[in-house]
Amino acid sequence: MSENEKNAEPAKPYIVRDANGVEYLIPTYPATFRALLDDKDTIRDLLNSILELDRDHEIVDLTYEFEKYIDVFMPGDEPMRLDVWVTTKDNRFMDIELQNRQNPFFGDRMRLYNAYQTLRGKHDYNKSEQFSTFTEYEKKVHYYEVPETVSIWLCGFSILKPRNTYKDTWMLYSKYDVNQRDKNAVEPLPLFSKNKYIVVDLIKFAKLHKGVNSHEDFWLQLLCEGPLSVPETENPLFLNALDRLRVSNAKPELLKSMEEYMFDEKHVYEAIMAETYLKGEAKGRADGIEQGIEQGVQQEREKNETENAARDKKIAEYLRSIGVSAEGVATALSIK
Repeated sequence: MSENEKNAEPAKPYIVRDANGVEYLIPTYPATFRALLDDKDTIRDLLNSILELDRDHEIVDLTYEFEKYIDVFMPGDEPMRLDVWVTTKDNRFMDIELQNRQNPFFGDRMRLYNAYQTLRGKHDYNKSEQFSTFTEYEKKVHYYEVPETVSIWLCGFSILKPRNTYKDTWMLYSKYDVNQRDKNAVEPLPLFSKNKYIVVDLIKFAKLHKGVNSHEDFWLQLLCEGPLSVPETENPLFLNALDRLRVSNAKPELLKSMEEYMFDEKHVYEAIMAETYLKGEAKGRADGIEQGIEQGVQQEREKNETENAARDKKIAEYLRSIGVSAEGVATALSIK
């Protein structure tokens, strides 16, 4: 590779190139995120570091699935799908979600995913080897027992604002215990310790954290600012992760999918529609117009359709410039 080629900017927005001309995929897209995490030891280390598990509680072994379908009842035709579904050897069930855009109903979505996660965890726990060793009496005793579930949300937007932290744990607490905290000088304990949300604000991480001093720092820095932002390392776990992101090591189907589907259009569309509805609802109330919600929604929808048409035009031009077929361009733009 010539010096000019090394120094030239990569033509594709999901690729970065280092000083030596080595190209890497940015792991903040669904497909590249899966490529980064397609390794049991990587997932184990990421979870142990983010959850801050000590030696007595750290994850030793696990299995994982990408885009795990949760086959329980859901209004509509589409089943629930989780980004990375993890089952530990000791029957803890975890979901790792990477989210790049905030939806006005994002909190509802978190609760919904967690509810399905709990149901699926209960189902898999009752089918586990551990549960099968119970006597019939013990199975009746454990009938209502649910396993530990953890929902991890890696967010590329300021979900924790105005909190001065990049990571928070959300759990169920007693309002009375919380109100008595100052009086008793004792931190309240969660009512149910086997269910929690770990929320990571990658924007806040970039602002608050300086340097890479731990395993958690490495993984979050890699997700936050990409492969070129992490320091040189001799850690084989980190090196293997970076190797999976090298364009030269990527599977052809991954590169093809990145060319044709540059972003998760479905979730972008959902967020736009939810935002449109809420803006329209607020506008309708403020104007005091009868049927104001419908009118406001319609106005915002028309505005977004104009903006989306301009965006689609740019996407189509880019896809054609890199050789994507007319059929491929049409398919990419049809995804909602």
